[in-house]
Amino acid sequence: MFALVRRSLLNSSKPLHPLYKNVIANVHSVFANGVKRTITDPFLSSTVPTLIPSCGMKVVGKPRKRCEDCYFVRRQNRLHVMCKTHGRHKQMSMVKDPRNTWILTHATMSKKRPW
Repeated sequence: MFALVRRSLLNSSKPLHPLYKNVIANVHSVFANGVKRTITDPFLSSTVPTLIPSCGMKVVGKPRKRCEDCYFVRRQNRLHVMCKTHGRHKQMSMVKDPRNTWILTHATMSKKRPW
């Protein structure tokens, strides 16, 4: 079927752009040589990851110790839980939104404005 499409494109009355001829020839070579050649191509082969993916820190509202080896650390105004034996126990507290930490005075809280 591909041969029919290729033949009809190449033998059409309008001349094809030179780039299209190269693309059609490349596609034909892939189908002619089979999929086996493309899989063994070094650019398409999979690579073995060098680093093992690991979980990061869990962000929680109130960090808690999960085992005897867990301990608390305060860094950058956050409470962290670190664990020597189980890396999956790592936690850190959420950062408060600065709008929730404003100190509101009576002038900003009153129903009527004084002026």
